[in-house]
Amino acid sequence: MRFYVIFTAVFMFMLAVTLVQVRRQINLHDHASWGLLALGLAVSAVLASTRLMPESWSMSVATPVWWVGYGIFAVVAYLFLFQVMLFAAEMIARVALPALAPVLCSPRALVAVVALTGLVVGYGTRELDNVRVLKRTVVSSKISQPVRLVAMSDLHLGAMTLPSRVDALVALIKEQKPDALLLVGDIVNDHPEALKPLASKLAAVRPPLGAFGVFGNHERYEGDEKSAAVFRWAGAQLLRNRVVPLPGGEVQILGVDDPGRAGNVTSLLAEEIRSLAPDMDPKRVSVLMNHRPQAWREAAKPQGIEVMLSGHTHRGQLYPFYLVVSLSYEFMGGFYEEDGALLGVSAGAGFWGPPLRVLAPPDILVVDLVPQAAAGGQ
Repeated sequence: MRFYVIFTAVFMFMLAVTLVQVRRQINLHDHASWGLLALGLAVSAVLASTRLMPESWSMSVATPVWWVGYGIFAVVAYLFLFQVMLFAAEMIARVALPALAPVLCSPRALVAVVALTGLVVGYGTRELDNVRVLKRTVVSSKISQPVRLVAMSDLHLGAMTLPSRVDALVALIKEQKPDALLLVGDIVNDHPEALKPLASKLAAVRPPLGAFGVFGNHERYEGDEKSAAVFRWAGAQLLRNRVVPLPGGEVQILGVDDPGRAGNVTSLLAEEIRSLAPDMDPKRVSVLMNHRPQAWREAAKPQGIEVMLSGHTHRGQLYPFYLVVSLSYEFMGGFYEEDGALLGVSAGAGFWGPPLRVLAPPDILVVDLVPQAAAGGQ
């Protein structure tokens, strides 16, 4: 709940700054300013209600409220960004080009800000459907047959998830012909009425070597029991600090629970990863599912884990707010290689909160494990 209080407070700050700028640009009188403030408070209440709404409420109520609340957040975020940029330009103009300053604080400037916001939000909603496929090959002497893994994270199933998007995602995954499907956390987001029919669609992938999943932070927020049911409906075996060999015995899948809270997460994850050591077979290729891209250098690599797959960052989801997220995470998205080990970080297949992505398209990861002999013959 603390996170959502902060989230709403940030929204109210952005909205307040935006409304102050609007008042300056169109020179509102006091009565109209109070009306604008009342509108801002009402909008803030709608956003806050998305977390205060009881889960017992019908989807017919939850879905429009969530779409309106988070849709407004997206619009306000970019109005705020462009208004701050415009205000900075106005302050510079007052010193360098005084004749230009009034133009930057005028109704025409407001129209330009609204137009830019509309363009960015429109682009961001379209980018949601642009799911990329990021591929990497890992050559190993430990296997005799190739194995293709498809990893997906951060789908955030819930009241805002369109069934058609899940259908398209399932079709895209099946096109990759995966031997195993790995669900790397934050598959769950909200509202029990939405979860079973949406999660059941994922079961249609039916990879020959099985599907596996781990808890992300949102699974922990929603509750372990409810979240475990979602993975069952998706046809995935849940790995909670466990090691499971794939059929054939040459590859083992490891999974660790996300702590689901703030604090020294890297140390907590490193401890969980190290706890798997007694169950690992060094003769097998090790693939670790760890929702957050942390503890790779601290624990996964030293333990001889060849591949770690993560998500969580959403690659920032909204540019340039990406820059704030990157302050907390070194590995934001894509593949990273060090000392023969591979880290894959998915930007996620869905979205959280604002229903758009800006310069941070969704993706799935495809990792091909290839025998050394076969790679040498190519």
